[in-house]
Amino acid sequence: MSIETTALSGALGVRISGVDLSQPMDHKTAQEVYAAFVQHKVIAFSNQSISSAELIQFSKSFGPLDIHSNSDYLLDGFPEILILSNDLKDGQPIGVVDAGVEWHSDLSWQLDPPLGSILHCLTTPTTGGRTGFLNMSAAYQLLPKSLQERLLSLEGSHCVSKLVNSRVTISENRVNAAAFYAEQLKKHPPVSHPMVYEHPDTGEKILFASPRFTIGIDGLDEEEGQSLLDEIFAYFDDETIRYDYSWSEGDIVMWDNRSVLHCALGGYQYPDIRLIHRTTVLCDDATRLRPVASL
Repeated sequence: MSIETTALSGALGVRISGVDLSQPMDHKTAQEVYAAFVQHKVIAFSNQSISSAELIQFSKSFGPLDIHSNSDYLLDGFPEILILSNDLKDGQPIGVVDAGVEWHSDLSWQLDPPLGSILHCLTTPTTGGRTGFLNMSAAYQLLPKSLQERLLSLEGSHCVSKLVNSRVTISENRVNAAAFYAEQLKKHPPVSHPMVYEHPDTGEKILFASPRFTIGIDGLDEEEGQSLLDEIFAYFDDETIRYDYSWSEGDIVMWDNRSVLHCALGGYQYPDIRLIHRTTVLCDDATRLRPVASL
């Protein structure tokens, strides 16, 4: 029996029905889910009641899992799961309170960015809490031909620390923020990636840059590099490449981190609680983004 899909938007995304993620997927189902994931870039499953172990089981269907560097908010007993939440325990946050509040691709600040991320919604706020997604293959196609060609020969500098990115702000809710980001900069200095990659499964050209992590362009001075990034990021306002997902408890959403940017859109405040568990699937030689072949 094949999976059933319903489009979420014209830009990207489908909802998959007929799959119980508390049970291991057989090979055929896993292949169909992965094919939908690659084609549509965002896949969603509704009304899933699964344990932490079952979330990890599902996630490992697509590859090995990352252990996030923010060790303070890993789930006890399940280090593959990162807690995203604005909830408090004894006055202290139980999870990352400001995760993903700018457009980004997860872990692009590492040399080997992951294949995809998976979110399991346990508690959703009564207002707000949506997640935005941008189709970065479509974003590349929006660019003028001359800009497309120019970007093929450029690399962007990516860095996790907000201290070196004037486009972002540090949340007042993050504990010891300045020290945290200073330590991140020490542990994770900037890395470079091509501004345009090729998707290993589809051959699509992917614009690989984000306001959150791309801090400059190699070989260009600060003014020229930031001006070029401004020009690129202006295209992110085009509604034809964007979809905003509204969460329900029990939803599981997975996106292709290689070809999608995402952003937590906020709009809620404590004690209106958001609680999500996240896993991140790593790439291997077959699934890793590829440099575009020389023309």
